[in-house]
Amino acid sequence: MNVSLWCSRVIRWMFYLLFILVPLVLTPWNYELFEYNKMMITYALTALIAGTWVIKMVSDREIRIARTPLDIPIALFVVSQLVSTLFSMDPHVSWFGYYSRFNGGMLSVVSYVILFYAFVTNVKPETHQKEQESSLHTLLPFLRVMVVSGAVVALYGVAERLGIDKNLWVQDVQNRVFSTLGQPNWLAAYLVALLPLSMIFTIRHLPVTPSGKLVPPLQLSKHMVWLGSTILFFIVLLFTRSRSGLFGFAVSDAVLWSLIFLTSPKKKQLVPLVAILHGVFAVIIFFNGANIPQIDKYVSLQGIKNAMSQRTAAPESPKPSGYSAPILEAGGTESGVIRKYVWQGAITAWQNSTKAMLIGTGTETFAFAFYRFRPAGHNLTSEWDFLYNKAHNEYLNYLATTGLFGLGSYLLFIGTFVIWFVSRIKYHVSSKNMTPDTMTLSLALFAGWVSILVTNFFGFSVVIVQIFLFLFPALIYALHAASEHTMYTRKLQLPVSSSVASALIATIMAVLIAVLISSWYADTAYATSYRLARSGQFAQAREHIEQAVFLNPNEPVYHDELSTILAALANGAFEQQNATAGAQLAKSALAESDRAISTSPQNVNFWKTRTKLYYSFSSFDPAFNAAAITALEKALDLSPNDAKIYYNLAILSGRAGKNDASIELLKKAISLKPDYHDAYYALYVFYLEIKKPDLARAILVEYLQKIDPADQNFTEILGKTKQ
Repeated sequence: MNVSLWCSRVIRWMFYLLFILVPLVLTPWNYELFEYNKMMITYALTALIAGTWVIKMVSDREIRIARTPLDIPIALFVVSQLVSTLFSMDPHVSWFGYYSRFNGGMLSVVSYVILFYAFVTNVKPETHQKEQESSLHTLLPFLRVMVVSGAVVALYGVAERLGIDKNLWVQDVQNRVFSTLGQPNWLAAYLVALLPLSMIFTIRHLPVTPSGKLVPPLQLSKHMVWLGSTILFFIVLLFTRSRSGLFGFAVSDAVLWSLIFLTSPKKKQLVPLVAILHGVFAVIIFFNGANIPQIDKYVSLQGIKNAMSQRTAAPESPKPSGYSAPILEAGGTESGVIRKYVWQGAITAWQNSTKAMLIGTGTETFAFAFYRFRPAGHNLTSEWDFLYNKAHNEYLNYLATTGLFGLGSYLLFIGTFVIWFVSRIKYHVSSKNMTPDTMTLSLALFAGWVSILVTNFFGFSVVIVQIFLFLFPALIYALHAASEHTMYTRKLQLPVSSSVASALIATIMAVLIAVLISSWYADTAYATSYRLARSGQFAQAREHIEQAVFLNPNEPVYHDELSTILAALANGAFEQQNATAGAQLAKSALAESDRAISTSPQNVNFWKTRTKLYYSFSSFDPAFNAAAITALEKALDLSPNDAKIYYNLAILSGRAGKNDASIELLKKAISLKPDYHDAYYALYVFYLEIKKPDLARAILVEYLQKIDPADQNFTEILGKTKQ
């Protein structure tokens, strides 16, 4: 078999696997069950695709890379990410991505760009006869695979709604399903991107011919399959209770049918079909609801019933309309409020310096930037002590982490593709040289791509959505006639034979896959160690975390976790009067902490871990208390609006006998978080410690009057102090 042809077919099958495996894969063995595995699969397939592509060029003795209208925007985007990585506040995170998130680091950006060019260069018709029909025939399997994979994901979402895994998760997955994506908004973004394709496949396989006759049973079954997938996607979208997903669908749906009615010569035939399809959506919403109370009271059966019952109820005691989605946790702050503070933090981080305004804080470093510039008002939310590693707005995330250069190049990529697509559609409409199938599928892909722009405004891309962001344009570009494609070509001179060069490339591919496998096993070892340590089994946890460090010694998260485990073992040795072993373990724990901090000195959590180490050792040597204060003060420099750090500093200062300093620190903690129950109580204790009972009682009274009059604990304490 011709090597070049064989390589093209391998690349095509690798892309099939990409669209199948990335949305579906998850494991129970990793620290992050969803995104980590999806990212590793993407890296592995990218390595295989890139290696096979190079082998193909070696065999042909020619470098061939497709030229596209997006070349300059993509090049600028990659350069912007690279510059931000090189000047990052945490280069390790910028290269590899934030641990537990992974998508967004420099290596992932390179992977997506390689996938884009590998697709537009290598996935094309093997014949140039009837170019558009041939292009469509070549690309249709990819589109079908994406929709079928989405249907499998959605079917599991239905099973989740029925309670198949309700006992496996902390979250209430029956109220907000997330299937194999790991979070309801991510599942919604994925399904919304596929819905336009599914709808077009439904319309494409009509149950009647243009003359009004019924189609053969086989074609009718195809129609029912695609109609079923469309309804399934929409139902599961509602099950996610994602407002951003519904808004993304509304926008993409409007874009799709507006463009189709503008370009299709058969508008009258489409109107009843589109009306029926949307009538089905309306019926589903009527019985299920959109899960947005402001909308449901007008369009859903339950919402209308609730609205009618409220009209007859006493005005002073209105009844809630049911589950009010989305709330990030039971009884938690509404997501829009939290998002407001996260966006404020992103903008403040960007405005912090000239460097940040131009190139940001560093690719994928939002977690550290947000800590430093987090608004004080965020302390009043239910997620006040949560870490945010994304800005919950893709555009602000790029602005904060890669500056005007990064965001500008990202918007240039988006704008260039939109302009190019609109111009090509206009050209094909006027010249009538594009088949209706090719036109409608191009419009469906574009509408799905637009939905990503919308859902990214209210969230951020995960692995499969980022793949769609780059490969939907590649699919659209490839759907156009092959004669419109141009190639950058250059003869390839090799110092060795093609077979030797190919063998060398295959070896590099094998090494890369081996590194990925090693990293994957390291993560499973870390996950096992993490679970064992949280259950107090530190000796067993040490074995696994040391295995993780051995397999991936450059990951600072592993060294930070190892330091915690060694510290626990050291304290155990001290308690057993084994001072020699305890001292050695304590020394090793601090060395591991040093290793983590030297790699990521801006990581607040690493400094908090170091504080815990010193604090635990201070039980046996009070001199460590001062070191704990120093470490926590460093954490405070990195997160100046963190009320919990002020609280902990107050406790440490109190242990050092600095009660006056502790009182001032607690006052600062309360000023940052006025409802901070623990800080009020600590302040009460310190006032008693310095013999000021009147001030101590005043603190309790203030909390009961201003914050929570029903606090029984404070009420009882106050009652006892009066006796």
